[in-house]
Amino acid sequence: MNVFNKLRSHSSSSSLKSTIASSVDNGPVTHDPILTANFQYVPPPQPSLSEEQAQKLDKLRKYIESIMLPETDEYYPSEKGFVTEGTLKRYMRARKWDYENAKTMLENTVKWRRDYKPDEIDPDYIKPESETGKMYFNGFDNNGRPIWIMRPRLQNSKDGERQIKNIVFCLERGIRLMPDSVENLAIIVDFKDSSAAHNPSVSTCKKFLNILGNHYPERLGIAFVVKSPWFFFATFKLIAPFMDPVTKNKIKFVYDGKEEKDSSSTSNEWVHLDKYVDTVQLESDFSGGSFHYSFELEPYWSALLERTGNPYKVIDYK
Repeated sequence: MNVFNKLRSHSSSSSLKSTIASSVDNGPVTHDPILTANFQYVPPPQPSLSEEQAQKLDKLRKYIESIMLPETDEYYPSEKGFVTEGTLKRYMRARKWDYENAKTMLENTVKWRRDYKPDEIDPDYIKPESETGKMYFNGFDNNGRPIWIMRPRLQNSKDGERQIKNIVFCLERGIRLMPDSVENLAIIVDFKDSSAAHNPSVSTCKKFLNILGNHYPERLGIAFVVKSPWFFFATFKLIAPFMDPVTKNKIKFVYDGKEEKDSSSTSNEWVHLDKYVDTVQLESDFSGGSFHYSFELEPYWSALLERTGNPYKVIDYK
């Protein structure tokens, strides 16, 4: 897959800035993540519905209600909580307001949830996947989206089934962290110190995209790729054809420091992370961040389950 050249190395002035930034005193290290949006965020605006869209939405609602589980079923409260106005709108938007396509998509998800029960995945089963801090929530972006941090270099498992369930578990927990008027997530993928051996396989990436696209439409608000290495661009080129163009355009590549560099490896936008996340919400490991956080499993796990349910919590989906 060595079809891409490595990105240009930083100039000496950029390296100097990086050294200065790393020497900044951000205070004592904390192991308590930020899992509540206690600040004035600005939710992305939602367009008002046309009369035709409102009619399609009502039609979809009536159809889904007609196929729901009986109230006596043990899973009924969870299914009822999932089929909300927000859910219906997301599926309609994901299928460009094509009623039949949205109906099929949502019905497939409802059936998938009955079988998979993604909101009831046992935290004790998932916990080993989280031991190294390869995937966790910490902070919120300027739009109030929970920040889902991923560090491929910390991959600690070869159990493919549990890896996928861990992704689904995180998606469900992230939804429960969303504050009022927020319905999607921000993702930061940090490739610092990663090698090609840590790179997710194309198969795993496709499974992730399948679950995200088919069962969690419109849940990705924005994604940032930090310290992107050449091998990620190779994988990205391979999986891009399987991605919805809207989803693909939500992926931003992050400049390392203030100086721009060669961005010819991808047509996606290059950005500065601190323009999207306030410094106090952004870990000090990232350029522009001042939140001096170090992941430790037990404090994180306790805080996450306290906020999102132990073992799980039935909610009305935003």
